[in-house]
Amino acid sequence: MTGFSCYLWNYEYNKALAAAIKKKWPACVTVFGGHQISRGCELEDDPVADVLMYGEGEENFRSLLKALAGEGTLDAIPNLMFRRGGEKVFTPQETVCIPERVSPYLKGWFDDLMRTEKEYSFSAILETNRGCPNRCAFCDWGNIKSRVRQYDKTLVFAEIDWFSKNRIEYVYCTDANFGLFPRDEEFVDYVINKFRTTGYPKKFQTAYSKNNPETVFRLNKKFNDAGMNKGATLSFQSLSPVVLENIYRKNMPLKSFQELMRLYYTNGIAAYSELILGLPGETYESFRDGMELLLENGQHMAINFFNCELLANSAMGQKEYIEKYGIVTRRMEQNQYHILPETAGIREYSRIVVATASMPEDRWIDANIIGIFVRAFHNLGLLQCFAIYLYYEKGERYTAFYERLIAYAAAHPDTVCGQIYAWLRKKYREVLDGCGALTWRDPAFGQLNWPMEESVFLMVVRDHGRYCREIRAFLQGLIDDGTLLEDLWAYQNAVVKTPFLQKKEIVCRWNWRRFFADVYENKTPALEARQCRYLIDPGDISSDFPTFAMRTIWFGRRGGQNIVSDIKELPDDV
Repeated sequence: MTGFSCYLWNYEYNKALAAAIKKKWPACVTVFGGHQISRGCELEDDPVADVLMYGEGEENFRSLLKALAGEGTLDAIPNLMFRRGGEKVFTPQETVCIPERVSPYLKGWFDDLMRTEKEYSFSAILETNRGCPNRCAFCDWGNIKSRVRQYDKTLVFAEIDWFSKNRIEYVYCTDANFGLFPRDEEFVDYVINKFRTTGYPKKFQTAYSKNNPETVFRLNKKFNDAGMNKGATLSFQSLSPVVLENIYRKNMPLKSFQELMRLYYTNGIAAYSELILGLPGETYESFRDGMELLLENGQHMAINFFNCELLANSAMGQKEYIEKYGIVTRRMEQNQYHILPETAGIREYSRIVVATASMPEDRWIDANIIGIFVRAFHNLGLLQCFAIYLYYEKGERYTAFYERLIAYAAAHPDTVCGQIYAWLRKKYREVLDGCGALTWRDPAFGQLNWPMEESVFLMVVRDHGRYCREIRAFLQGLIDDGTLLEDLWAYQNAVVKTPFLQKKEIVCRWNWRRFFADVYENKTPALEARQCRYLIDPGDISSDFPTFAMRTIWFGRRGGQNIVSDIKELPDDV
């Protein structure tokens, strides 16, 4: 017997491997389960699969093994499809309770690996509970409809001990809502204590609870103070009331979000927000306005948006839901960022939403482009200072500024921005045509695949001198005061990390450092015309393009680390 646990990243590979096994050993029983397996899926009619297992599988898999060994029958196991005499047999659907979790770490299954492979650094997965109280339509986690079960604390502590003893550098906690239970703080304290006494694990990352923002901030602050934090997610997915109703979701109040952004910034904690493009009821305007609200409420460093992907076991992936909201999808090669591109072998695919009844395909392209421009030019910093200045001093909405930039790029196709705009439209049109992938690679930055917004930033860096000369014409159309424009331009260029940036002093005629610090702290800024001398220290930035791209853009972008924070105002007599 061979078992395959399937999800987006291994589904095609598993099918190909099962076919190869069947060819060599026709009598081998092949069992498919995991999140990718749903009622009505294609494998029900594919002879490569002898048994399909729906929903959570640990307990059922044990029962299946016993049945195949002669202890019981397949008919008595719930949530199965199997073949009998060429016919498909479905057993009743039931919620299966998992009474206990067996730890592969504590069972010693990885001990030989730890002893023999000393030259590698390892990561590991921790699970302290399973289940999700939310029922978001786009997610296949809550749709399982299983209650949240907490695993034995003693087992969790013992696994953390194992991570520490075996020098595991990175731990990813797979809980859907870490911070949901009071005991989660005990786990945080225990992990931090292990790190301080043994040096391991070095980093801890998880998906935090959506409805306990104060608790989540406290946990993140503990990790951050210990130097173990990988960033906090403040997710929204959409800020449209219509969309939120359609996807069965509630968000935290924006006033709470604004205060949290102030706390995260003043405590030096990376925090990022997420949106999903293509949800039912979303329009170009509502998606744009959602980004605007996040920016206006203090999220200047990291707005992540993702194209909605239909998951097999989600409510959104069901036929009735798709028809109700006019959902149109394309099958696209799965986006794999920051890895070497595949040149051979099995390809995995995603099914992404490219249109709904409220957002036609052309507006889907427009929404993607403004999202990329905001992420590249604002979150990654290229024109962030100008957008903030115009918002507070001229009353120009952030997204209006970036729509102007897009219009300028479209009207000037020979500029760096114009070429970027044309490239983006081509990439998204290729997706609609069924032949595209949303990644980019340039030998100047090594052999890795880059996501779209990082690609745009790196394209600007690659041709930075020309970009700087050209973008002045755009900015001059927005700021009449030439002296102020040049002053702000000098500051803007000094605080965005590029391969060319070095520690230096600059003299400005306005108090830009204080002005922007107030904005990041969600205070009302006051721009003063006074001479200020700044010592700006970007730290150690490599001038080697591939190293810069990896360290500063990939590793450093989360939470605005790609923007200089070490800025000191010097007294005039220094």
